[in-house]
Amino acid sequence: MSSKHVVVIGAGIAGLSAASYLARNGYQVTVVERHSLPGGLCTSWKRGPYTIDYCVHWLMGSKEGSEFNQMWKELGAFTNEDGSTVGIVNFDQFTKMELSTGDSITLYSDLDALQKELLRYGDEDRKEVYAFIKSLRRLGNRFSDDHSNKVTKTFGSIAQLLTLMQHLKPMKEYAKRYKSQVLQELFSTEIPPDWSLIALSLGLSQQPYKCAGYPVGGSLNLAKNMERLAKKLGVTFQYNFKVEKIIVENAVATGVVDPDGKTLNADYIISAADGYTTLFGMLDGKYVPKAYQKAYETYPLFPSSIMIALGLKGDYSNLPHTSSPYFEDPIVLFDGSKHNRFNLNVYHYDPTLAPKGKTLITVMINTWEGEKWEQLAQQNPEQYKEEKKNLEKQVLKRVEKIIGPLEEVLEMVDVSTPHSVIRYTGNWQGSFEGFAPTKETLSKQLPKTLEGLSNFAMIGQWTSPGGGLPTAAKDGLVIAKKLCKQDGKQFSSGTD
Repeated sequence: MSSKHVVVIGAGIAGLSAASYLARNGYQVTVVERHSLPGGLCTSWKRGPYTIDYCVHWLMGSKEGSEFNQMWKELGAFTNEDGSTVGIVNFDQFTKMELSTGDSITLYSDLDALQKELLRYGDEDRKEVYAFIKSLRRLGNRFSDDHSNKVTKTFGSIAQLLTLMQHLKPMKEYAKRYKSQVLQELFSTEIPPDWSLIALSLGLSQQPYKCAGYPVGGSLNLAKNMERLAKKLGVTFQYNFKVEKIIVENAVATGVVDPDGKTLNADYIISAADGYTTLFGMLDGKYVPKAYQKAYETYPLFPSSIMIALGLKGDYSNLPHTSSPYFEDPIVLFDGSKHNRFNLNVYHYDPTLAPKGKTLITVMINTWEGEKWEQLAQQNPEQYKEEKKNLEKQVLKRVEKIIGPLEEVLEMVDVSTPHSVIRYTGNWQGSFEGFAPTKETLSKQLPKTLEGLSNFAMIGQWTSPGGGLPTAAKDGLVIAKKLCKQDGKQFSSGTD
């Protein structure tokens, strides 16, 4: 077996996956991580008795036999520290959305119920509604148990691919297909106009088959489960190790160094860290392919998130687990953005996040002005604190309109901003998922290796527009296979 030493930069999902698969194939693996915990953006944190979850709302591959399920099991994601299996919660509703018209539309997991709900507001759009529901069935079709022969599977895959291509169209174009103003607003509300329809339809299509449920325990629990297995496989983790530079000798990546000069030598380096920092910081901008230059100059990004977490006494199981309420009076942020809605997540379905008889609720607001928050926090910390308090007041005022007075039940408030994201993960502009899913970005491949630089690869969400945890984990699997092939080794997933 090879004893090559591979250094993986970043203990997010992509880095954990790469480390795990490489270790089980005989490589010596060291993961270096700037934070003190694994997971990257797939994280949670404690505030008193409450655990605040940041990332996972639904996870592709949660069902036995579905796509990505085997990979998650191989990585140990679904095995808790006590040996129990991670519980999965599947919801009857994908989300509930309030519109400026005063209407409220529930996106049901059951497609028959969803069709009925859409027709309630768009009877004149029957043809489009039927076509949309049919396309959702086709996208999620691979998760059903109806395809037992190869011929059916082949034709199903072709139909699914064609549907996927059709769903690359921008939301603003798709929304125009509907005559109903209510449905037009529905399809223009949650997803930015230039993003592809697939940003909505991929997750929605899997709900009827219960293939994208919520893993009880939340985001950090998943990451820790993966870290624990990786350690058992022999992976070494060095936390609080921020990579300043990747050492390059004669066009070969040979190691990494931190700001204090601590050096770690390697036979191969995989960066699962922020792409911009990797290319323009760690590598000094010396190996930037045209594809990445264009991406960083022109590709739209996923936004950064502002999250207000509330710890409340009481049972709020009467509320939808996730919804998007609308407010005539917008929330105004110091960064200049205005928001008539936010995402409200009520974690009454996960008892691990709050003590018995209490509930964690989070409010998420997206902004593309992450750099302004970062500059404010760095240049004027006191004003930054004031802006967080102002934001807190605005949000609590609107939450009270939904669930009633908070004075007697509110136990905890925590506010995180794009500065928090940048501080802990280094993600460029605080973006939570890299390059946004548009028709252009999803139709292009960004390189995993860099011309002129040997023994180096990049993986993760900044190399795969559209992002997502399954994509990140799969990147780790693919790079491990590539290294094994390159070294003449027979790859093993650990379950072969």
